[in-house]
Parts: sequence; C-alpha cells; structure tokens
Amino acid sequence: MTSSFSDLPDALVRDLLAVATPVAERVANDLGRLARARSSVRGRARELGLVHRKADLDVTREPSVVGIDGSYQIHRLAALDLCAAASVAVEGSSREARRFWQEPYHHMWVECVEHSKDATNALRGVMISMEIDLASAAPHDLVMLDGSFVVLLIYLNQGLTSFRRAPAGLTRAFTARWQQGTLEKFLGLLVSERTMAIPKYSARNELEAVVEGMDVPQLDGKTLATMLLEPDEYAGPLPIFNFAGEDEEYHLPVEFCPVETQRRMNDAIGALRVVFYRPSGPLASESAFATFWSVRGGIAQAIIASEGWQSDRMRRS
Repeated sequence: MTSSFSDLPDALVRDLLAVATPVAERVANDLGRLARARSSVRGRARELGLVHRKADLDVTREPSVVGIDGSYQIHRLAALDLCAAASVAVEGSSREARRFWQEPYHHMWVECVEHSKDATNALRGVMISMEIDLASAAPHDLVMLDGSFVVLLIYLNQGLTSFRRAPAGLTRAFTARWQQGTLEKFLGLLVSERTMAIPKYSARNELEAVVEGMDVPQLDGKTLATMLLEPDEYAGPLPIFNFAGEDEEYHLPVEFCPVETQRRMNDAIGALRVVFYRPSGPLASESAFATFWSVRGGIAQAIIASEGWQSDRMRRS
C-alpha cells in the first residue's frame, strides 16, 4: 500500500514530524493540569451548589422519545452545484407506549442549481426548517434536537437574509418551508416542556465561575463538566453563557418576524437553562432516554419548588 505521505514533499513531511512531539507534549501538559486540579475544581463546584445527584430526583415513568437530526451537502460541479438537504426523526426504545404518528418521518430536497455564494446559507435554512417541522409534529413525551436553540436561530437568520439572492430553486424551496409556519413552530419548541436541545459541540462555558482564578487551561462547559462530575451527577440549571456582543445575533429580520414576535422569542431564549449531565453508562443503552426524562423532570420540579416559577416553564438549551 502506498504511504499517505508518499506524494508530499520531503521537507514538508520532516516539518510535520518535527512539530508532532511538541504538540503532543503540550496536550499532555494541559491534560495533566486538569487531572491535578480535579479535586479543587470539584470542591469549588460543590461549594457553589452546582453539583447534584440524579438519585435525589423524583422517579418518573419511562417516556416516549424521538430524536431529530438533519444534514445538507453542496457538491460543487464544473457548471452547477448539486444541493441536497434532509432531516429525519428516529424513535427511541421499543418499550415505550405505541402512539399514532402521522408519516412522513423525514423530509428531503435535492436539486442542481447555478453557482452562488448564498447557496450554503439558504440550503442550511431549508434543512433547519425541515428539522423544526418534524420536531413540532412529533407527538412524543421527549423530543431531542441535535444542536442548540441558539444555533438553530442563527441559521434561520442567515437563511432569511440570503435566500432571495440564492438560485431560484433554493429560493422556492426556502420560501415554501417558511410559509408552512416555521417561525411559530420554532417559537413553540422554545417554550415546550418536552423539547431538549443537545449540542455535540459548544465553546460556551456556563461553569466558568468554577475555575475562576485557577491554573487550568481554558475550557468549554462540557469538558469541565465531564471532568468534575461523577457518573449520574448533573450540574445546573444555569443561564446560557453569552459571548460579548452575541445578543445582536439573536434576531430575525423584522420583515419576517414582527417586533412583538421577536420580543416573545427573546423572552423564551432568556428563560433557557443549561444542564450538564454525566450518565453512568453508554448513552445508547435502553435506559438512557428514561434517564434523560428523569433528570429533566426532576430538575424542572426542583426549579419550581426553589424559585417559585409557577408560570415560567423550564426550557432546555
């Protein structure tokens, strides 16, 4: 088999190998600092009242559950762009109760369009609209979205500001999706008690107060929570961490989202809460969905009991 380095210039290969060891040493050093600081970080988190046990929450029934995800792709050909977007809904464990659910459980759109710098934003907006439609229609107790609500909003905004400049086929596809009530469906998901948004990646750190003043590498919240939590513990609920000036991105063009509707959206986003949970076993196990439901329900009850949120329902980000 031909080596993957065989076509590279020798000098480039030597330079790559030369920096491999220093990079690995820096990674090992950062991981070592984290490991040495774990006890202090965990102690600080407990002092701040951020660490809780799933065992202390009320036991709830196993829910019906569905996960929603989407994808898009642009294959740039010589004369045209082959564009595709799809979303799919997948039900959870087989032990949950059967319920009527109107098909289809997926949406897709495929077309060849002329080259355009606005194709990506418009196509991604089509994908997000498909995901929102499936999530809104799902009758399950727990609806899990791939990604955060904030990212969904930003992608919708990018789609709305560019779809008219996109190729005609994409413009028609986005317009058709939007006219099917994407905005109201998104607002419904934001305030729904059964919707949970789960980002795979995030640079935010809602736990930054835990490591303030400590000699640890700069971390995101998920990495920090993974380090300080024991299995079946959770941290939160916490307000969403906002980067400087980021609030300006949390809007949609007024042409498509009236001022009053925008206010409702801002209120809903402001009420979102983040929870970091470390499971005791693989997330693919049959009990994982019931565990998510138990943590969600228990935390919601704890918020109502401790803060008196009789009218504000818990939102997840």
